[in-house]
This record gives sequence, C-alpha cells and structure tokens, in this order.
Amino acid sequence: MSVNLSLLVFLFFTLSTISCRVDQEGPGIVGPEPEPRINYLGRDSITTGDYRGIAINASKDDAFEVLEAYRENKTVAYVSAVNNYFADVSDLKNRLQFFDWLVLDDTYDTPTGIQFQLNAGQVTSIRLNQGTTLGQWPEAADPEVAIKVGDTQAILYKKLVALSKQPEYTHKFKRVVLGAKYTYAVYDAMKAELPWAFIYDTKSQGMMEQVRIYFKDKKVDYIIVDRFQQY
Repeated sequence: MSVNLSLLVFLFFTLSTISCRVDQEGPGIVGPEPEPRINYLGRDSITTGDYRGIAINASKDDAFEVLEAYRENKTVAYVSAVNNYFADVSDLKNRLQFFDWLVLDDTYDTPTGIQFQLNAGQVTSIRLNQGTTLGQWPEAADPEVAIKVGDTQAILYKKLVALSKQPEYTHKFKRVVLGAKYTYAVYDAMKAELPWAFIYDTKSQGMMEQVRIYFKDKKVDYIIVDRFQQY
C-alpha cells in the first residue's frame, strides 16, 4: 500500500485535536497545508451495527483481533491509539518505553521535524519529517551528545534533557509528541479510555477513512469515521 507518510501524520494529528468533540461539522486544520492536498468529505457517527467487522458493544479483545487482521492484510495504512503532547521534556521520564515513536518539532509537521522510532524505549531509527534518514541528531553535534540509533531509554532521556537546554536546539522542543500503537491502551488504564485510531485506505472508492473507536467499560461504545479525498 503506497500512502504519503506526511498525509497520514496530518490526518492523525488533525483529527486528534477534535477527538473529544464529535459534534463538530468537520476538523480544523492546523499548521502548514500538507502535500498532497486533501478534501474533507464528511463524517459518520456509528452507534449501532458495525464498521468493517468492528461491532458496537464488541469487547476490546474482539476489536483488537479485527485490527490485527487489518494489519496482516495491509488494509490499513496507519494505526494508533495514544498520542501525547508534552511541553516539558522532563515529562518523558519513565514513559519512553511505552511508545513507538517520538517527534520533536518547532511547530506542526515542519520538514526538519525529527522522528525517532522506538522499541521498548531504544532508538531504532531517526529521520526527518521530509524523509531523510539520519545516523544521529543533531547531525553536527558531538557523538557523545547526539542521539544515535541504538541509544537505550536511559541514554535517550538523558540526551533529550541535555539537548533541550542548549539554545541552538531548544526550538525543536516546542512540540514534543509521543505516539504509540493501539496496543498501548491494553496496559494503561487511564489511556484505555482514549480512542483507537486507524486510516483505512479505500482505494477503489478514491478516498481514505480516518476511523476512531471509542470504548466504555472495555467495550466498543461508538465509532467515528471521517472521510477524505486526495487531490
């Protein structure tokens, strides 16, 4: 499945800002307009029946199995359940191991925003939002100071704190975002009330669907589907 990464990130972050306001007519767009451009087609709020095999009142385990099938069949382009924004890098302490990626940026989705892929808190890859892969960040920094692929959780956190205090890099800590796949909701009771989200790529219909599954008492309560057309 070939889907523009910036478009996926744009859709997810845009709709995350309205996840608690399902009565709105449409999402508010923040930050620079992504390429390619998209057209918002509308929203469905599903409270009975099902959406693509995910039934209202189904258990979290049943919904999880459907999403796993989506992932295995590559019928979804992006899956996430938890997205956290932080104003202070010290808030990342003891959290990094629970997330799949970390993004540092000036504002919203700038080309030079830095994405750190994580596995149990360890850095597995580093790339810019524009797609350039890096061996370390900052590129010009001393290797002992820079964040590198292979850095463990403890080392990563220590370097993040140090870099955030250096004037030449503080601008990249204005927007600190941690993201995790929907499995995170399984073992964090507080985050379990947040929606699981994914992008379903309906190529045959010439559009994409941003889906958010809301839970209550460990069962699917309702589903919000926002539809977009790329142009």
